Amino acid sequence: MPQIKAGETLFRELYEFFGLANEEALLKKKARLFPTGNTELENQTTSIFLASLAAVKEYREELLLDIGVNKIRNKNINVHVFAEVQKDNKKAECRPDGLLVVTSGKNNPLIEWIAFIESKVGNQRLNQAQVDQYVEFGKEIGVDNIITISNYMVTSASDSPFTTRKRNFQLYHWSWTYLKVAAKRLVRAGVIEDPDHEFILTELRRYFDAHSKLNNFTNMGGKEWKEAVQKCRDLGQDAKLPKDCTNTLVESYKQEEKDIALQLTDRNESGLFVQLEPFKNDRVEMLNDMLEKHRKFTSTFVIDHDKNRKFSITVDFLKLEIECTTNISIDKGKAQAQTSSLINLFQDSGHTSQLLVNAFYPRNKTPNLDSISLQKLIEEKNAKGNSVYSTVNKDMGEKVKYFEVKTKDLLGAEFMAPLKFVDRIEDIAQRFLEHVVVNIK
Repeated sequence: MPQIKAGETLFRELYEFFGLANEEALLKKKARLFPTGNTELENQTTSIFLASLAAVKEYREELLLDIGVNKIRNKNINVHVFAEVQKDNKKAECRPDGLLVVTSGKNNPLIEWIAFIESKVGNQRLNQAQVDQYVEFGKEIGVDNIITISNYMVTSASDSPFTTRKRNFQLYHWSWTYLKVAAKRLVRAGVIEDPDHEFILTELRRYFDAHSKLNNFTNMGGKEWKEAVQKCRDLGQDAKLPKDCTNTLVESYKQEEKDIALQLTDRNESGLFVQLEPFKNDRVEMLNDMLEKHRKFTSTFVIDHDKNRKFSITVDFLKLEIECTTNISIDKGKAQAQTSSLINLFQDSGHTSQLLVNAFYPRNKTPNLDSISLQKLIEEKNAKGNSVYSTVNKDMGEKVKYFEVKTKDLLGAEFMAPLKFVDRIEDIAQRFLEHVVVNIK
């Protein structure tokens, strides 16, 4: 039987000496910095997260900059975290899960920013009354920020599911999925300078992954979703939708579109950072308006902060269809050469029969109202003779202004199934990202 020889045996071969199937089988037995089990309780989960945030400079900067704590980048800044801080004269229930303090200075640090942390795991829900209680406590002692954490998804960290009438008091919210995706993204991007800090963040993500009570968005809302979709279809394009119908559809979709961005960031193998395009107006109002006017929702996603690299997903409640779209500008050459360049981008990406193309000329004129499959354009390219692409129309102009590339997926009954809808829309988005968007430079 072969033996391990120090100084000679490769580490990647270690699993073989224990009769394991592969290296991954050995890695599953790797000792954990944060073991699971009893640590899946709410307080322990929060404590592990806060301690990791305080330890890893790049992680705390990522999270705190997102809620406007710009001083986190200053010199001599430290983050201090505490669990279950309670004032002596307060009732037991007035005990936030955590306290996060940002200080400046070495010898006699000053408090620059401070917040209560209140979290939930699993299906537990935060409630407004509890938040109100912490707001009152905070105003009493000078803490004017609360960060809530749960499985609930929000459009941005400042889009808290709670409200307060207190002046100069800020409410923020992080989902556990957002926190775990951010951890992996920073490690994968190679931006963690200290190897020990990278290890801590890697272990935090490993802990999050094994945690049975930390979940992404997986359910559009049970029978309420199905009934609301059916009501939307029954009433057609012009009738006003009942408020309970719009509330159900908007509330579920608002969480799902955020989850799409997080899952695409987490799962893609190209290291792309996918975010929802920033909104100028309240997202709930925007979605309500889309639903009333068009019976559709449209979400636009930006890649790596580049406004020229983005794509949209449109959910059509009348057709029960999901459409993914992106616009591509090709400056070099005229319409024929531009189309050849477009084909070269995607002909090896697969699913060419499912990719549909429109060419838009100046004043947004197009000769292809019904779109052309990329497969047809490839066939035209390979045809004998001087074949002219279906996208070319000299009456509309010499050059194509931009190409629209899209896919359409008819879901039918799966559209109404609250679990299946999530699976399908995230798979469709993943396919479009990997076969279309990654090829846009």
